[in-house]
Amino acid sequence: MTIIDFMKEKLTAYPKISEFLAGNDIHIDFTEPDPVNYGLSSTGDSLIKENIRGGQTRQHNFVMYAVGQSYTDYNRLANSNFLLELAYWLERLPEEDGITVNIGDQEVPARFLKATTANAMSMGLMGDTIDKGVMYQIQIYARYFVESEEF
Repeated sequence: MTIIDFMKEKLTAYPKISEFLAGNDIHIDFTEPDPVNYGLSSTGDSLIKENIRGGQTRQHNFVMYAVGQSYTDYNRLANSNFLLELAYWLERLPEEDGITVNIGDQEVPARFLKATTANAMSMGLMGDTIDKGVMYQIQIYARYFVESEEF
């Protein structure tokens, strides 16, 4: 399972996901423009540090886009509170094995370390008026460690 698969799995496992969005399917690199849709976009991966044995601490960056109901202040407050609570939940995810990194022909084991979040906010209207929904975003940074003496 790649870090992208891992984060998709964690987001769909969030206990309150059904309070914000219908269904539990998350699109990858695409979000439908209708309310109650969301998608996870990968925005890059970077090396944070490397140890003497070749193990690497890496960070994968994501943006989750969500289109929510927005007709009332209540809807918009619920959307903002959802993003806040999701950020808290993501930042408390425990370390976990089961991630793999494919480098050429080699599959290398990796371990999820932690997630941090930023910039949870409304991005704009989905139509000419507020009743068509609002797109929200939250940036997610997933750190993981790639075990290897063979890089």
